[in-house]
Amino acid sequence: MAKILIVDDRQVNREFLMTLLSYQNHHLLEAGLATEALAIIYAERPDLVITDILMPEIDGFEFVRRIRAIPAIAATRVIFYSANYVESEARMLAAACGVEYVIAKPAEPEQILSVVQSALGIEAPPAHTMPSAEFDRAHQRLLIDKLAEKVNELETLNASLEQRVQERTTELAAANERLRELNAFKDNLLMIASHDLRSPLGIIQNIAGLILDNPATPETTRRAVQTIMSSAEQLNSLVADILDISSLEAGKVVLEPIIIQVGFIVEQVIENLRYSAEAKQIHLSLEVSPTNLVVLADWHKLSQVFSNLIGNAIKFTPPGGWIAVTIKPEGEHICCEVADNGLGIPGEAIPHIFEKFQRAHPTGTNNERGSGLGLAIVQQLVELHGGKIEVHSQVGQGSRFRVYLPAIQ
Repeated sequence: MAKILIVDDRQVNREFLMTLLSYQNHHLLEAGLATEALAIIYAERPDLVITDILMPEIDGFEFVRRIRAIPAIAATRVIFYSANYVESEARMLAAACGVEYVIAKPAEPEQILSVVQSALGIEAPPAHTMPSAEFDRAHQRLLIDKLAEKVNELETLNASLEQRVQERTTELAAANERLRELNAFKDNLLMIASHDLRSPLGIIQNIAGLILDNPATPETTRRAVQTIMSSAEQLNSLVADILDISSLEAGKVVLEPIIIQVGFIVEQVIENLRYSAEAKQIHLSLEVSPTNLVVLADWHKLSQVFSNLIGNAIKFTPPGGWIAVTIKPEGEHICCEVADNGLGIPGEAIPHIFEKFQRAHPTGTNNERGSGLGLAIVQQLVELHGGKIEVHSQVGQGSRFRVYLPAIQ
């Protein structure tokens, strides 16, 4: 069993040799750099060193020169194991350093084992003094040649990469154009679908309304028609939400901002939703302080924001609960908070609550259903106004949605 040091800056090469030689029960050492290997040789005195030639900082020839320059380790046997430097001039330099064996990568395991056995059986090479000027010149020429080869390889690789980048750029441009076409097709399809859906939905709602308004309509029929009316309203709301989110994501929503008293617009939204709150015996309150707080906003879009937030609060608050809307200045913003004591949102769902089709709860406290798009629309509309929205919630204790809109300075 011999003590063998393997020197290679690539770990995969070291692992290969160490695995191979371990089957012969050799005591194996390893180093990634020549400077590290010199210290190991001096301390451990290995019987054999197997080293790469092309390495960072110090190449294999200079590494062996330094070994031979230290009397205590000058007789160390060395094998070159490299994918480079196998031509005659390299072998001449190897022999001048006292390196008899040069193994070219990749090599068969049997060849490597045979060379190692031969190297361990030969007499120790004589200690060499510093190489002559002729050796230095040959060494320098070889390094320059190898550098030129590497430059040529890099130039070839660079040309290949440039061609591949150009090909991928062309492919990407074609894919982007196709994506634009598909997006345009999707937008047109949504508009056509929404128009075609809204027309029959309107007819269904109108006819259902006439039947419900007729005093002679039997109660059983009235209940069935009321179900039809509710389903049509739900479908109509879903179509509207899909259109809104598609327009927002396509960047087609253009605000028409005017100076608005925030309290007034929220008060109107509450009046529109008060029947839904009273149907569940939910106490709905509004506090604005001071009452003349104004923002620059799109009336319809801001109304849509608060309709979604307050509507959601009603949906997920149990009968007999409360919803409190407060509006107040906060720094350079107007803070509009919608708080409730409803179901609350699980902690793991909060980071995704503003994503499309995300629902913290599948239905409301009275089995109300939604599209899963409302909060995604709210967030985009708020950000379109230069504001931001936050949510704080705890399961079983309710939620607080805070909308921050830039105040008029």
